[in-house]
Amino acid sequence: MKPQLRIWALAAIFILLLPMVAACGGAEPAMEEAAAEAAEPETAAESTEAESSSAYNEAPMLAEMVANGELPPVDERLPAEPQVVEPEDRIGTYGGTLRFGEVNPINLWSFATLRMNGLFRYDFSNTQVFMDIAKDYYFSDDFTTLTIELREGHKWSDGEPFTTDDIMFAWEDVAMNEDLSPAGPRSIWRAGGEPAVFTKISDTVVEISFAVPYPIIMNYLGRTGVATDNNVIMPKHWLKQWHIDYNPDAQELAEEEGFETWMQAFNFHNRPPNNFRIDGPTLWAWKNETLTSDRAIVVRNPYFHQVDTAGNQLPYIDRIEAVITGDKEVQTLKASAGEFDFETYYIDMKDMSVFQQGAEQGNYRVEFAQNLFSAELGLMPNRTVKDPVLRELFNNKDFRIALSISIDRESMNDTLFFGLGRPFPATVNPGLSFFKEEWATTHAEYDPERANALLDSVGLTERDSAGYRLRPDGEGRLSMLIHVGVSEGPKIAMAELVRDDWAEVGLEAIVENLGEQGGLFSQRLATNDLQIPTWHLDRNALFGRSLGSNYAVDQTSFWTGTWKDWFRTNGEEGVEPPEEIKRQREIFEQYKLTAVGTEDFDRLGAEYYEYFTSEIPMIGTIGFTPRPVIISNRLHNVPLEGAAWISDNNFYAPFMPSQWFIEE
Repeated sequence: MKPQLRIWALAAIFILLLPMVAACGGAEPAMEEAAAEAAEPETAAESTEAESSSAYNEAPMLAEMVANGELPPVDERLPAEPQVVEPEDRIGTYGGTLRFGEVNPINLWSFATLRMNGLFRYDFSNTQVFMDIAKDYYFSDDFTTLTIELREGHKWSDGEPFTTDDIMFAWEDVAMNEDLSPAGPRSIWRAGGEPAVFTKISDTVVEISFAVPYPIIMNYLGRTGVATDNNVIMPKHWLKQWHIDYNPDAQELAEEEGFETWMQAFNFHNRPPNNFRIDGPTLWAWKNETLTSDRAIVVRNPYFHQVDTAGNQLPYIDRIEAVITGDKEVQTLKASAGEFDFETYYIDMKDMSVFQQGAEQGNYRVEFAQNLFSAELGLMPNRTVKDPVLRELFNNKDFRIALSISIDRESMNDTLFFGLGRPFPATVNPGLSFFKEEWATTHAEYDPERANALLDSVGLTERDSAGYRLRPDGEGRLSMLIHVGVSEGPKIAMAELVRDDWAEVGLEAIVENLGEQGGLFSQRLATNDLQIPTWHLDRNALFGRSLGSNYAVDQTSFWTGTWKDWFRTNGEEGVEPPEEIKRQREIFEQYKLTAVGTEDFDRLGAEYYEYFTSEIPMIGTIGFTPRPVIISNRLHNVPLEGAAWISDNNFYAPFMPSQWFIEE
């Protein structure tokens, strides 16, 4: 008998944590786990009904392939129990090409998240986990074992079965393989300090056991990108040809392909789909088809596991074509001219007048989502930066305070967000039960006079003829690099305003935009060549302990520099952090395993996040801003009520693009 202990059963409690989102998820497309025969025979416009007794309909382009003998019938392509999606407004129309835009030519990140499917997904409020690729999940009574159930008959886009073998392969043959994963599995799979144990029960059921009770694993897996292709799921039937344990000629094959080792070849073919791997299967709604220097095209996956309430296999849209602009300004111009059917990732509030003026001619409307970032731009002085002068300054609390209070957040809010955001330091969502009101203002109120005094007190008293402060080692002007890691939203403009504010107190800063240069930010992060990396301060919606947070102190944060390498390698690499940082990690390890709503949860959460206020390792700017969303008038079924924007839910996942449709 299954113990039905579900995280989402607590949604009534969790929803209290996110007061910023109005009508949370109220109009999001409903997900039904119905059997095949439950579908009522409504008909989608332009759909092709099978002449047989099939309960399902399919896109005309697929019906033609079936007629030509290129595909099996739709009944044979769908799982025995497909996921049933209730469309946002109405049953859609098959066909068409969605027009999209992408700035980053290397990892195509926005384009990837638009079309990503995972085992699970969050709703807009980030409080409820829905099924997606997975059919079901449940915990043991003591929360030490998570059982995941897949859909019988589910297939990859190439028609091969998707089973628990693909999960076991990702774990046993990749995550636990010392050649492919020398550092071992990711931290989320090591609760209690021990690697999880994956056990195949059947082709559709896998058990994952942990050393300690671990209910918050669903906080992590709810983020679509964590439990998707190239991560928890890998197509064993395709990838094993490059794996030495399955193919004794894998090394020879790798060399024939131009690689030095079989591991390099394996990792190349196993690269994330957002890197536009064309030659491998996927479980996403659209599979990669074409990539050139200026565009990427994906086409519908004929084996996709979702149907609507009328039995029409999703997605409705045949293709998505992304123009690779390579530049945010070009992206903005094209969006304002109506050249995209949907855009939000790369556009800014500061350009609202341009969008409003172009809406009628461009045949689109402008809507808004609620941004849940506590800071749209967070500045993170690297505490182990290579420059010894900067390293000493960045480790000086008074210097960090001076950096923060010299930023005119009110002016930034008015200039870039029409006063609609909230000036906010680097701290967590105010909806958290242990949040303290003073956290919202500490070291965040504009005070250039005090900032100047603090900068003088740390020894930066000498200035050059232009008024900039000099380095205490006599090597000229003190200069810092602000490295912008992602060009999504208004981050460049915000960094430039910070630069200007710091100049007013005699500090020179140079803004380097690495967000449009492929993986350069990640490369420099790995080699400790970033001075003040920036990112949005996110992944704090889920009780302040979600995956990949810069509020962590070990493997994921940018401000900890090579301290995180020390944690990652158990002291074999990197720089040993001070005791206060080690203590922070200990607190976090306890906190993330503590039940929500308990005294220990509030006590540990308050103790952990007090550090980020008192010691200010990161600097916040403006949070909780409105996010403009451009939607073509020919695009339908886009949910907007309660719409939120945060990476915890992989940005686009709650918008459910598979049930969008195009109708002129």
